[in-house]
Parts: sequence; C-alpha cells; structure tokens
Amino acid sequence: MAKPTAIVFVGPSLRPVPSVADGIELRPPAKRGDLSRAAREGARVIGLIDGVFDLTLAVTPAEVHDAAACGVELYGGASMGALRACECPQSMQGVGEIWAAYVAGDIRDDDEVAMTFMPGSYEVIAYPLVQVREVVRLAVELRPDLSRELDAFFHTVQARSFQERTMTAINDAAEPLVKLGLSREVLLQWMTLPEFDRKRRDAVQVLDVVTTARATPPRPHSS
Repeated sequence: MAKPTAIVFVGPSLRPVPSVADGIELRPPAKRGDLSRAAREGARVIGLIDGVFDLTLAVTPAEVHDAAACGVELYGGASMGALRACECPQSMQGVGEIWAAYVAGDIRDDDEVAMTFMPGSYEVIAYPLVQVREVVRLAVELRPDLSRELDAFFHTVQARSFQERTMTAINDAAEPLVKLGLSREVLLQWMTLPEFDRKRRDAVQVLDVVTTARATPPRPHSS
C-alpha cells in the first residue's frame, strides 16, 4: 500500500465522516509524538483537528515546529488544531471560525473546545462550550427577548468543568428557557445535529484545505 501524502488527525469533531480523496489518511485524535511520526513516514501535508489531552500527553508546540522544519505543511482548526495553530502561527496555518475567534480574543480558554467521548465510536459524552455558544447565538436570533436568560444559561454551563457538560447538565440549565417557551427539542437539535455543529464546520474546512494542499505540487526549496 502506498504511503499517504496527507494525514489528518480527527475524531469526534467530524461526525459523520465525509469521503476523502485518495492519498489522504484519517487517523485518530493526535497524542504526543503522532505529528513527528507522520512527518517521518513522509507525509507532505498534516491536518490537526482533534487531539487527546488530560490523561494522555498532548501534541506540543515544539512538535508542531519540528514537523514544519521537516518541510511538512500543517493546518489546524476546530479543536486541538485551533489551539496549536494559534500558538504556532509560523508553523501551522489556522483554519475556520473557532481558530479565528481565538485569534481575535473572542474566546480564550482551552476548555472552550474540550469535550469527552467514547473511544472508537466518538460518541459525545460532554459537549464543547463553543457549541453551547452556538446554541445561544441561534436562540437569540429566534427569541431576542430572552437574551438575558440565554446569557444566564450559558454561564451556568460554563461554570461546570468540561467533563461535566453532559446533555443532562445542559438540559437542567435550559429548564428556565423551556418554561419561557423555547422548545427543548429545538435546543437538542442545535446541540447535536451535524448541520449546526460548529466544530464540524471547521473540521470540514480543514479537510478541504488539506485536500487542496495535497493536490498542489510542493514548492521547491531555495538556498
């Protein structure tokens, strides 16, 4: 089997998984050493979307710089990729609205993109705060009269640790909104359906950029 010329590290941010072009390999969320290993294997383009952390060592900025120094083109967005692209702008190109929000300072904390999920299936257990923000944005468009209550809902969820932002906790925080006439079913759809998934939108953009970069002949090195 031919070695892939592009490798994308992705997990729960890209569900369902779209089809990918030949020569692009999707791998599980990156852990420390995975980017360096992909560079050694000859990948010319690397996309970083999801990465592990907390109980497993995460990809470091130094690893991003080292891969770039090997001549690899790196793109990051949606989740861990957005964080590392912000930290390593000279080595990794950021992609998507979440990365742009970090750059602009509209969001600041790492836990905005943190989530927990089932290994293998990537079924979400605790939801990322950026998606709660998206739900609030959509709800304000629908019910601007509830902007104060929606702000309170957001801060109630935000006050929990990222591991505790489960659907049960989100539903509990949304109870005052439901009593004021917001549909619980609509809120659930905004939280869970792919067409409203903020991280998935950015993950698709990363995949598109990687696909384009892979199809572009590499630039010759000058000396």
